[in-house]
Formats: sequence, C-alpha cells, structure tokens
Amino acid sequence: MRTAISVSVDTLSGATAGVERLLALFGSYDIRCSFFVSLGPSRDSAFLKRRMSSNRIATHADAIAAIPAEGHDLGMAPWDSAVWAAEAAHADEAWTRDQWKRALESWQDLFGATPASHAATAFQANPWLFRLEQQAGLAFASDVFGKSLFVPVMQEQQGGCPQLPVTLAPATVLRASGGIAAERLHEELFSLSQKILPAGQHWRISADEDPELVEKMIVMWKGSWREFQPLSAIAGAARATAVRQHRVGWDQLEDGSWAATQSLPL
Repeated sequence: MRTAISVSVDTLSGATAGVERLLALFGSYDIRCSFFVSLGPSRDSAFLKRRMSSNRIATHADAIAAIPAEGHDLGMAPWDSAVWAAEAAHADEAWTRDQWKRALESWQDLFGATPASHAATAFQANPWLFRLEQQAGLAFASDVFGKSLFVPVMQEQQGGCPQLPVTLAPATVLRASGGIAAERLHEELFSLSQKILPAGQHWRISADEDPELVEKMIVMWKGSWREFQPLSAIAGAARATAVRQHRVGWDQLEDGSWAATQSLPL
C-alpha cells in the first residue's frame, strides 16, 4: 500500500533545524515526501522570535530551497498560518482572496513561479479557497481530512483542483487528546494506518515533530512493505482516471478541534 508523508512548515525552528533534520532522515531511508511552507510570520514562541533576526519564514530561503533540491515536493501554505487557523473557516470571499494574494505574491517573489500545490493550516478551509486553487491552476491540494482523492464541493461552490486528503490523525492531535501514552504513540499510529484506502495512507507532520517518532513510523511502514510516494506522484498517477466530486463538511478530531473533511460523493 502507498504511504505519503507531508510536512507543514510554519515556524522558524521548523524552517531551519526541523527541515534540515527531516531532509537528512528522509534521505537516509531514500524516501520522497511533500513539504508545505508558510512564508509569512512564524508560529514560534515570542522568546524564539526575539532571538532571530526576522520572524518571517521567507528569510530562510536557502533552507527552503534545499527541499526540492533533494527531490521532495515543495508546496505553499497560508501566508500567516496563525491567522488562517483562527479565521479561515468562517471567512468571506474578500478575506480569503486577500490572504491567498499575500501567500501567492510572496511565493512568486521568492521562487519566481506559481506553486504546484497548497495545504491549508490546521485543516481549516472554506468554499473560496477551493475556487482560488482552481483559478491558480494548482496540480493538487491537501487541505482536508478524508479517505480518497476527490474534487471538492463546499456550500455549492465547486472547486476543480484535486484534493489529496490527510488520512491519519497528526501526532499533535493524538497527543492533545490525552488518551495515548507518549511511548505508545507510534503503535497507535501504526494500528490506524493498517486500513487499506484507495490512494493509500497520508500522514501529515509538523517540521518540528520529534524525529525519533518519524523514524519509528518509517521503519514500521517499511517493514510492512509500504511504498513511499510524494503527493505529486499520487496526483500524477490519478490524472488518467475520473476523479469524483465530494462535498466537504466538518468533523471533530480526537483533540476536540474541528477539521474540514471529505464527505458524501455527488
């Protein structure tokens, strides 16, 4: 079964030390993954921000550029991830377009190109986001939870950009739920990942995630003959197939938060 790992980069520590650690780890196991980077204000603690020359993740372009240089996907995340997580679910079209414009212009200024993909912070989405992803001509997006590749429809607004949903609860969510001992977290994740899904399993981690946990998961999945692929490869393989529309609704996660989630097919 295919397994994809995607990485959310929205802190200064993640964009520097975190990305460096993960690139070394993924390289040691010869696997390719997908990174989604926010270029605006970081979500680090105030103490760390004071110790850095700038709190903009975009100022660490060399560290970010190492991601595609080592063969991994590089995609866009919201410009200000904290603001997006707090407001996007209930935002109107004007607010969403403004946030998208900031992210897209920052990306184009830094890389000289339009991003190929996008992932919303904390699985917070709205109908306007899906329209903007379509208008930007993205190859794919990964904004929501779900079980299979689909084209999103939300509040009667139809998107055209395929969604590759996250299928496994992030470790941060499982920790916050309080019901799983830290030393058993890898076992719980592995158990959850045994369900066979059409496009395989997709696990999202933070760039600040404990590398020991990430390595445990890679070893366990490799031991069960998993095939690791970046999201771009999965999306590319699906281009020749008919991708069905699904509604996007909301579901409550293990930690009590709410996430945009793939719902009924149309």
